[in-house]
Amino acid sequence: MFYFLAILLFIFAAFTFWFAIASFRENERRAGIVGVVAALVMAVVLAVYIWAWTEGALSGSTAEAAQLIIGVILALFVLSLFLPIGRRPEALFGTAGMKVGKAEQFNQKDTAFNIAHVGGYGAKLGKRRWALQSIDPFGGMFFALCMALRKQVDGNVNPTKADCPSTRTITEEIKKTAKYLGADLVGVTTVKEDFVYSDNFSYEDSPVGVGPAVTTPSDLKHKYIIVLGKEMSFDHIRHTLTEKNQDSVAEIGKTYYELAEISCALAAYIRQLGYPARAHHLRNEQVFLVPHAIDAGLGEQGRHNYLISAKYGPRVRLAGVTTTLELNEDKPVDIGVQHFCEICRLCERNCPSQSLAAEKALVRGYKKWPQDQESCFKFWVTSLNAYACTLCLKICPWNKPRTFVHKVSFFAASQSMVARRLLYWLAVIAYGKTIQWKRIPIPAEMDV
Repeated sequence: MFYFLAILLFIFAAFTFWFAIASFRENERRAGIVGVVAALVMAVVLAVYIWAWTEGALSGSTAEAAQLIIGVILALFVLSLFLPIGRRPEALFGTAGMKVGKAEQFNQKDTAFNIAHVGGYGAKLGKRRWALQSIDPFGGMFFALCMALRKQVDGNVNPTKADCPSTRTITEEIKKTAKYLGADLVGVTTVKEDFVYSDNFSYEDSPVGVGPAVTTPSDLKHKYIIVLGKEMSFDHIRHTLTEKNQDSVAEIGKTYYELAEISCALAAYIRQLGYPARAHHLRNEQVFLVPHAIDAGLGEQGRHNYLISAKYGPRVRLAGVTTTLELNEDKPVDIGVQHFCEICRLCERNCPSQSLAAEKALVRGYKKWPQDQESCFKFWVTSLNAYACTLCLKICPWNKPRTFVHKVSFFAASQSMVARRLLYWLAVIAYGKTIQWKRIPIPAEMDV
């Protein structure tokens, strides 16, 4: 039993010290210090234990029985971190597991950005909504490029269909092509009518600042959707609501533009195979992407309403391609997000505009954590550094680089409710419960 306990203590100390090194590399000084202190404590305990053994202080039936009991308790604790305890089977049903009422489609004109586009929050906020895109280092170029790709979402279909040996083969080929084009995550599911906009908003025909909003009824007849995910830079997103906030704004725009390119290119590739396909990206999407991403097995929806993926956490933006090409569907996953978000609540408590909910509610027939999009949007346009606020992503414990220690931690969290509770409390101790930020006034010249 001595060797088992000694090895176990050594593994604990080594893992904690590794966490400390990783934290310093991530510029997380508090977490690094906590890791060093914890590693030193464990190292001291291990040294004392070895010393006691060499001195013969651990001989005798009482000492051996105590070691056996401690060893069994530690072994059971370690096992409890990785065994499937407290799983949520409803997660494996995807959005179907969230449905509890009569579903209602959503009109795209009622999103906060489109309400602002036509002056729904007043002329002042409507003007700021566009002006503030210029605070990033690229002057809003990436968002403008997304607008420029609006007309590239669809096109002519090759009249000659390519031979497709099997749905499995063509699905693998489509995913391989999406990865080649730059997607980090790719999943396939069927298009769900509940998550298709009832009406589509027209930027070209809806007068800026005055309205009215011009829409056209949705007429999407494609069966499948290929959901594409792109990781955002950890280092850039951590700058949100700091003096370097423009870095996070640029990163969001850059990621959306890359997804617009990827989705348009993939749709064109499928059309060249002889099958109708339409890209859905920022500024020209006809579907809700997060629910489809859930059904496509890319992750689960967190309290902050963003997708949380196993590989990249919430630091993911989405696009999609709908098509009539027959594909194999992926299955939803259970990575422990629903239970973890019930425990955590850090994003809700730190949201500057208090736009996130403490409890789930019925939203258009689905039980989820609702978001007050109006208060969220209005916060974005009240100060220079608030535009593209991603503080809820920044503070999310799942928002960590996938280094070895974090990979192990999140794998355990995906398996066990014990690991999820432990991960939450370790995150609070190592990183803190709150994020400090400072409001930066908007310059007068931008307030036009």
